[in-house]
Amino acid sequence: MTKLRASDGANFGTVAVGSSPAGLAFDGANIWVANNNSNSVTKIRASDGAVVGTFPVGSSPVQVAFDGANIWVTNNGSNNVTKLRASDGAVVDTFSAGLGPAGVAFDGANIWVANNLSCVVTKIRASDGVIVGAFGLTPPFPGCQPFGVAFDGASIWVTIASGSVTKLRASDGTFLGNFTTGGAGGTAGVAFDGANIWVANSGGNTVAKLRASDGAYVSSFIAPSGPFGVAFDGANVWVTSIGSNSVSKY
Repeated sequence: MTKLRASDGANFGTVAVGSSPAGLAFDGANIWVANNNSNSVTKIRASDGAVVGTFPVGSSPVQVAFDGANIWVTNNGSNNVTKLRASDGAVVDTFSAGLGPAGVAFDGANIWVANNLSCVVTKIRASDGVIVGAFGLTPPFPGCQPFGVAFDGASIWVTIASGSVTKLRASDGTFLGNFTTGGAGGTAGVAFDGANIWVANSGGNTVAKLRASDGAYVSSFIAPSGPFGVAFDGANVWVTSIGSNSVSKY
Protein backbone atom coordinates (compact mmCIF):
# COMPACT_ATOMS: atom_id res chain seq x y z
CA MET A 1 0.00 0.00 0.00
CA THR A 2 1.29 3.49 -0.91
CA LYS A 3 0.79 6.64 1.18
CA LEU A 4 0.49 9.91 -0.77
CA ARG A 5 0.32 13.47 0.56
CA ALA A 6 -3.16 14.74 -0.37
CA SER A 7 -2.00 18.29 -1.11
CA ASP A 8 0.41 17.38 -3.90
CA GLY A 9 0.51 13.59 -4.30
CA ALA A 10 4.03 13.27 -2.94
CA ASN A 11 4.91 9.65 -2.19
CA PHE A 12 5.42 9.08 1.53
CA GLY A 13 6.33 5.43 1.23
CA THR A 14 4.98 1.96 0.59
CA VAL A 15 3.85 -0.53 3.23
CA ALA A 16 3.81 -4.29 2.65
CA VAL A 17 0.44 -5.92 3.32
CA GLY A 18 -1.08 -9.27 2.35
CA SER A 19 -1.53 -10.80 -1.08
CA SER A 20 -3.63 -8.83 -3.61
CA PRO A 21 -4.72 -5.86 -1.46
CA ALA A 22 -8.17 -4.64 -2.49
CA GLY A 23 -10.49 -2.33 -0.52
CA LEU A 24 -9.42 -0.11 2.34
CA ALA A 25 -10.95 2.13 5.00
CA PHE A 26 -9.80 4.71 7.57
CA ASP A 27 -10.93 4.50 11.21
CA GLY A 28 -9.65 7.90 12.32
CA ALA A 29 -6.19 6.65 13.19
CA ASN A 30 -5.53 3.54 11.14
CA ILE A 31 -5.88 2.24 7.59
CA TRP A 32 -7.49 -1.18 7.13
CA VAL A 33 -6.70 -3.14 3.96
CA ALA A 34 -8.51 -6.23 2.66
CA ASN A 35 -6.01 -8.82 1.40
CA ASN A 36 -8.04 -10.63 -1.24
CA ASN A 37 -5.79 -13.65 -1.71
CA SER A 38 -4.70 -13.92 1.92
CA ASN A 39 -8.17 -14.05 3.52
CA SER A 40 -7.15 -11.36 5.97
CA VAL A 41 -7.16 -7.64 6.71
CA THR A 42 -4.13 -5.60 7.70
CA LYS A 43 -4.29 -2.69 10.14
CA ILE A 44 -1.75 0.06 9.48
CA ARG A 45 -1.10 3.08 11.69
CA ALA A 46 -1.74 6.05 9.42
CA SER A 47 0.75 8.37 11.12
CA ASP A 48 3.86 6.34 10.31
CA GLY A 49 2.76 3.32 8.24
CA ALA A 50 3.57 0.79 10.94
CA VAL A 51 1.69 -2.49 10.61
CA VAL A 52 -0.32 -2.93 13.81
CA GLY A 53 -1.65 -6.37 12.96
CA THR A 54 -3.10 -8.71 10.36
CA PHE A 55 -6.36 -10.47 11.16
CA PRO A 56 -8.08 -13.46 9.50
CA VAL A 57 -11.50 -12.97 7.93
CA GLY A 58 -13.56 -14.96 5.40
CA SER A 59 -12.74 -16.08 1.89
CA SER A 60 -11.61 -13.51 -0.69
CA PRO A 61 -12.24 -10.25 1.21
CA VAL A 62 -12.95 -7.35 -1.14
CA GLN A 63 -14.08 -4.14 0.56
CA VAL A 64 -13.92 -2.57 4.02
CA ALA A 65 -16.08 -0.06 5.94
CA PHE A 66 -15.84 1.57 9.38
CA ASP A 67 -18.95 2.14 11.53
CA GLY A 68 -17.38 4.27 14.24
CA ALA A 69 -16.31 1.34 16.39
CA ASN A 70 -15.99 -1.68 14.14
CA ILE A 71 -14.54 -2.69 10.79
CA TRP A 72 -16.79 -4.55 8.35
CA VAL A 73 -15.24 -6.73 5.65
CA THR A 74 -17.09 -8.27 2.71
CA ASN A 75 -15.99 -11.84 2.05
CA ASN A 76 -16.80 -12.41 -1.60
CA GLY A 77 -15.88 -16.08 -1.58
CA SER A 78 -17.80 -17.10 1.54
CA ASN A 79 -20.96 -15.00 1.07
CA ASN A 80 -20.70 -13.23 4.39
CA VAL A 81 -19.30 -10.19 6.16
CA THR A 82 -16.93 -10.15 9.11
CA LYS A 83 -17.27 -7.58 11.89
CA LEU A 84 -13.99 -6.77 13.64
CA ARG A 85 -13.47 -4.59 16.69
CA ALA A 86 -11.39 -1.68 15.42
CA SER A 87 -9.48 -1.24 18.66
CA ASP A 88 -7.79 -4.65 18.53
CA GLY A 89 -8.97 -6.54 15.43
CA ALA A 90 -10.91 -9.13 17.43
CA VAL A 91 -13.68 -10.84 15.45
CA VAL A 92 -17.01 -9.72 16.87
CA ASP A 93 -19.07 -11.95 14.57
CA THR A 94 -19.63 -13.07 11.01
CA PHE A 95 -22.98 -12.53 9.27
CA SER A 96 -24.59 -13.81 6.09
CA ALA A 97 -24.80 -11.10 3.45
CA GLY A 98 -25.99 -12.63 0.16
CA LEU A 99 -24.25 -14.03 -2.90
CA GLY A 100 -20.85 -12.56 -3.70
CA PRO A 101 -20.70 -9.61 -1.30
CA ALA A 102 -18.45 -6.86 -2.68
CA GLY A 103 -19.01 -3.15 -1.99
CA VAL A 104 -19.93 -2.01 1.52
CA ALA A 105 -20.98 1.29 3.12
CA PHE A 106 -22.20 2.54 6.50
CA ASP A 107 -25.21 4.88 6.71
CA GLY A 108 -24.88 5.82 10.38
CA ALA A 109 -26.89 2.87 11.65
CA ASN A 110 -26.73 0.14 9.02
CA ILE A 111 -24.22 -1.62 6.80
CA TRP A 112 -25.13 -1.88 3.11
CA VAL A 113 -23.61 -4.68 1.05
CA ALA A 114 -23.73 -5.06 -2.73
CA ASN A 115 -24.12 -8.73 -3.66
CA ASN A 116 -22.21 -9.05 -6.89
CA LEU A 117 -23.70 -12.40 -7.90
CA SER A 118 -27.39 -11.78 -7.21
CA CYS A 119 -28.21 -8.15 -8.14
CA VAL A 120 -29.31 -7.58 -4.54
CA VAL A 121 -28.22 -5.07 -1.89
CA THR A 122 -28.41 -6.26 1.71
CA LYS A 123 -29.05 -3.88 4.62
CA ILE A 124 -27.59 -5.10 7.93
CA ARG A 125 -28.13 -3.43 11.29
CA ALA A 126 -24.65 -2.56 12.49
CA SER A 127 -25.40 -2.99 16.19
CA ASP A 128 -26.26 -6.69 16.02
CA GLY A 129 -25.85 -7.91 12.43
CA VAL A 130 -29.55 -8.53 11.85
CA ILE A 131 -30.54 -8.34 8.17
CA VAL A 132 -33.05 -5.51 7.97
CA GLY A 133 -33.76 -5.96 4.28
CA ALA A 134 -32.54 -7.36 0.97
CA PHE A 135 -33.44 -5.17 -1.99
CA GLY A 136 -33.40 -6.24 -5.60
CA LEU A 137 -32.11 -3.59 -7.94
CA THR A 138 -35.29 -3.14 -9.99
CA PRO A 139 -35.98 -3.11 -12.79
CA PRO A 140 -33.60 -6.05 -13.26
CA PHE A 141 -30.60 -5.03 -15.33
CA PRO A 142 -28.76 -7.31 -17.75
CA GLY A 143 -25.35 -8.19 -16.38
CA CYS A 144 -26.26 -6.43 -13.14
CA GLN A 145 -23.37 -7.42 -10.84
CA PRO A 146 -23.56 -4.55 -8.33
CA PHE A 147 -20.18 -3.62 -6.92
CA GLY A 148 -19.54 -0.19 -5.40
CA VAL A 149 -21.68 1.34 -2.63
CA ALA A 150 -21.78 4.91 -1.29
CA PHE A 151 -24.06 6.82 1.13
CA ASP A 152 -24.92 10.46 0.48
CA GLY A 153 -26.65 11.20 3.78
CA ALA A 154 -30.08 10.11 2.59
CA SER A 155 -29.63 7.62 -0.23
CA ILE A 156 -27.52 4.60 -1.13
CA TRP A 157 -25.80 4.57 -4.52
CA VAL A 158 -24.80 1.26 -6.10
CA THR A 159 -22.74 0.82 -9.26
CA ILE A 160 -24.04 -1.66 -11.85
CA ALA A 161 -21.57 -3.56 -14.03
CA SER A 162 -23.57 -2.87 -17.18
CA GLY A 163 -22.62 0.82 -16.94
CA SER A 164 -24.93 2.70 -14.60
CA VAL A 165 -25.57 3.55 -10.96
CA THR A 166 -28.73 2.88 -8.93
CA LYS A 167 -30.08 5.11 -6.17
CA LEU A 168 -32.02 3.63 -3.22
CA ARG A 169 -33.66 5.45 -0.34
CA ALA A 170 -31.64 4.49 2.73
CA SER A 171 -34.56 4.48 5.12
CA ASP A 172 -36.46 1.67 3.39
CA GLY A 173 -34.53 0.59 0.28
CA THR A 174 -37.05 2.06 -2.16
CA PHE A 175 -35.74 2.24 -5.73
CA LEU A 176 -35.30 5.91 -6.67
CA GLY A 177 -33.77 5.56 -10.12
CA ASN A 178 -31.02 4.20 -12.30
CA PHE A 179 -28.67 6.62 -14.01
CA THR A 180 -26.30 6.22 -16.93
CA THR A 181 -22.68 7.07 -16.23
CA GLY A 182 -21.16 6.56 -19.64
CA GLY A 183 -19.40 3.43 -18.48
CA ALA A 184 -20.36 1.14 -21.34
CA GLY A 185 -17.68 -1.32 -20.31
CA GLY A 186 -18.73 -1.40 -16.67
CA THR A 187 -18.66 0.66 -13.49
CA ALA A 188 -16.71 0.01 -10.29
CA GLY A 189 -16.06 2.38 -7.38
CA VAL A 190 -18.33 5.21 -6.26
CA ALA A 191 -17.96 8.11 -3.81
CA PHE A 192 -19.94 11.13 -2.55
CA ASP A 193 -18.29 14.56 -2.35
CA GLY A 194 -21.00 16.34 -0.38
CA ALA A 195 -23.03 17.31 -3.43
CA ASN A 196 -22.17 14.90 -6.23
CA ILE A 197 -21.68 11.22 -6.89
CA TRP A 198 -18.46 10.17 -8.63
CA VAL A 199 -18.35 6.86 -10.49
CA ALA A 200 -15.35 5.06 -11.97
CA ASN A 201 -16.24 3.84 -15.46
CA SER A 202 -13.75 1.00 -15.57
CA GLY A 203 -14.53 0.04 -19.16
CA GLY A 204 -14.63 3.53 -20.62
CA ASN A 205 -11.58 4.95 -18.82
CA THR A 206 -13.51 7.91 -17.46
CA VAL A 207 -14.84 9.16 -14.15
CA ALA A 208 -18.44 10.40 -14.20
CA LYS A 209 -19.85 13.11 -11.94
CA LEU A 210 -23.60 13.00 -11.21
CA ARG A 211 -25.70 15.40 -9.15
CA ALA A 212 -26.73 13.50 -6.02
CA SER A 213 -30.08 15.26 -5.66
CA ASP A 214 -31.53 13.88 -8.88
CA GLY A 215 -28.87 11.76 -10.59
CA ALA A 216 -28.42 14.25 -13.43
CA TYR A 217 -25.21 13.82 -15.38
CA VAL A 218 -22.85 16.74 -14.69
CA SER A 219 -19.67 15.83 -16.53
CA SER A 220 -17.03 13.18 -17.04
CA PHE A 221 -13.26 13.21 -16.92
CA ILE A 222 -10.63 11.14 -18.69
CA ALA A 223 -8.87 8.65 -16.43
CA PRO A 224 -5.91 6.33 -16.96
CA SER A 225 -6.62 2.75 -18.02
CA GLY A 226 -9.00 0.80 -15.81
CA PRO A 227 -10.30 3.34 -13.25
CA PHE A 228 -11.58 1.38 -10.28
CA GLY A 229 -11.57 2.72 -6.70
CA VAL A 230 -12.89 6.19 -5.80
CA ALA A 231 -12.48 8.23 -2.60
CA PHE A 232 -13.10 11.82 -1.50
CA ASP A 233 -10.69 13.56 0.89
CA GLY A 234 -12.77 16.64 1.68
CA ALA A 235 -11.44 18.65 -1.25
CA ASN A 236 -10.43 16.26 -4.03
CA VAL A 237 -11.52 13.00 -5.57
CA TRP A 238 -8.92 10.25 -5.88
CA VAL A 239 -9.26 7.42 -8.41
CA THR A 240 -7.14 4.29 -8.68
CA SER A 241 -6.50 2.88 -12.16
CA ILE A 242 -5.66 -0.81 -12.16
CA GLY A 243 -4.67 -0.84 -15.82
CA SER A 244 -1.95 1.76 -15.37
CA ASN A 245 -0.84 1.21 -11.76
CA SER A 246 -1.59 4.83 -10.92
CA VAL A 247 -3.73 7.12 -8.79
CA SER A 248 -5.37 10.27 -10.21
CA LYS A 249 -6.47 13.35 -8.29
CA TYR A 250 -9.45 15.46 -9.48
